[in-house]
Amino acid sequence: MDKKQDSSRELHDEVSYLIDNNKLIELQELLDEYHVMDIYDVLQELDETHQIKLFELLPIDTAASILEEGEVEFFMTVISKMDSEHIRAIFDEMSSGALSDILRELDEEQREKILDTVDKEDEIELRELLAYLDETSGSKMKKGYVTVNKNLNVEQAIKHIKLEAIDADSIYYIYVIDNEQKLVGVLSLRELFLSRDSDIIEDVMLENVKAVNDNDDREEAVKIVSKYNLIAVPVVDDNGVLKGIITVDDVLDVMEEEATEDMYKFVGSSEHERDVAENEKSTLIEQIRSCVRGRLLWLILTAVLSFIACYIFMKLKKLANTEAFELIFFAPLVIAMGGNVGSQSAAVTIINLINKDKEIDSDTILKEVISSFINGAVISLIVVAALFIFGFELSQIIIVSLTTFINIVLGATIGTLLPIILKKMESDPSVISSPIVAVIMDIIGILVYLALISLYVAI
Repeated sequence: MDKKQDSSRELHDEVSYLIDNNKLIELQELLDEYHVMDIYDVLQELDETHQIKLFELLPIDTAASILEEGEVEFFMTVISKMDSEHIRAIFDEMSSGALSDILRELDEEQREKILDTVDKEDEIELRELLAYLDETSGSKMKKGYVTVNKNLNVEQAIKHIKLEAIDADSIYYIYVIDNEQKLVGVLSLRELFLSRDSDIIEDVMLENVKAVNDNDDREEAVKIVSKYNLIAVPVVDDNGVLKGIITVDDVLDVMEEEATEDMYKFVGSSEHERDVAENEKSTLIEQIRSCVRGRLLWLILTAVLSFIACYIFMKLKKLANTEAFELIFFAPLVIAMGGNVGSQSAAVTIINLINKDKEIDSDTILKEVISSFINGAVISLIVVAALFIFGFELSQIIIVSLTTFINIVLGATIGTLLPIILKKMESDPSVISSPIVAVIMDIIGILVYLALISLYVAI
């Protein structure tokens, strides 16, 4: 056990001892020295009785932070066992964005019960956030931001900010709005405090604001934050009215979710299997069901395409009584090369399509194709040397090495173009799974090999 685990175990044992002996003041003093996530780790290890007792002792702001960062199952366990007034006080302290994220994962009955608990103003705000579709920028935004009117002077703006900052999730940026609540500019606290008191906000603000539309895919926020190194990005509606902000911690969560989702898709599964796998309370039956559900369709499609490959491969049996019979044994080599290169190129292209904020240019495609020519030439030379050592005829060496070269080039080209075509069609390029690319290249590889062998036999 490492030192971190030892420390966690010691804290857990000490907390349990203080609870059992009803030394609540000492317990509170102890917890004051620890980070929110350390306390959350201990809470998860306690039995339910001790868990609730400890949670009730926490300061409201600490309890709110733990519920914001914790799992949904922990959230439901806690709020189901605690006094409604205490829970309402914690909800008031929580970020509306964080609470709406939790509510999205609950069923309708549980969601409505919680919405009935919060005050009316918070309920309206939460329902507005919940109205957005999942994976849109609006669904990830927070409401706790600071705004100032463009017509205020710096002195007035600072006084206004002090009042708004109390309930703000982030005050790194001050968003400037007009009388119609439209976003017209942004400034940092540094810019604000370095300006003269008499300066008008409109004169010192930065007008070129990087923002996302509330109905844009949440990946747009990731691109903007990554490209411009922002701590938060504002969210506006179609009329330019400021609706919320997406902070960098939410962007990191989105990046992790999107990367995991794309990886599941690429290997021929789905995000549903990911969700079930990450749920610690999911049963074995649920995991098996999600596994079958996520993979079976892709496996059926792969099987269908493989039957096509098998049918073409069976055409090689005609070579059994010819001088080209020995060439059949090299089919796995030439086919595997195309599938492997195709999967590599598809994976790299999908990563570039996801990470870049612009379409892939011709240089990216040329890079894959030209590098495949070089890689194909090297592998083909290795094949030539191996077959020459084993004493094969020159004509056979040429067919096997040439087919290997062609399949490597075709694999890179097709693996690169398929995701790009899907992107152009406004589809998710990551749905081109690695098994599908491999089988497509198997079919093409067999066709190329069969064509060259047939030409060799004919000659």
